[in-house]
Amino acid sequence: IRNVNWVGNSIYTTEYINELPGIHKGDVYDKKSMHKRLGIGKEMNPDEYSISTLYQNNGYLMSQIEPAEIVVGTDSLDLEVRIFEGKPFTINNVGISGNMRVDDEVIRRELYVRPGELYNRALLMQTMRTLMGMGHFDEQAIVPDIQPVSDELVNINWPLQEKASDQFNIAGGW
Repeated sequence: IRNVNWVGNSIYTTEYINELPGIHKGDVYDKKSMHKRLGIGKEMNPDEYSISTLYQNNGYLMSQIEPAEIVVGTDSLDLEVRIFEGKPFTINNVGISGNMRVDDEVIRRELYVRPGELYNRALLMQTMRTLMGMGHFDEQAIVPDIQPVSDELVNINWPLQEKASDQFNIAGGW
């Protein structure tokens, strides 16, 4: 990598963004690890910190990051990373569906995402882990349904599938 240029970032300084993914002048270019550090494509890991999660943790749900490779010579390239920030989103409504056994208030007090707050991906992931830890719902089916309502509002619905957690034990002896 010969040069790294950031285009379109207005929320965070270029110096700050440059340090986050650990991409430096003189590094060997690897497309997979680059996409992982930026938080884009199929290499994206929702549990790892990246440029994409930096924006999404601060309300920028629709932010996009597009790297462009400019080949210079036979063994060098310039990297231009275009960032489309968009507008920050506020949570409009948080819904719960599919729940028949557990009182909705018990579930609501476990939610980290609340109406009126900025969209935050880290809090969304924490809510998923908390709902999985409750033991009342199918862990594989806990996926939030995120629906933008307008340019600045988003609804989040938690479709839950209950799993059998009741036990009946009987023992006998003679």
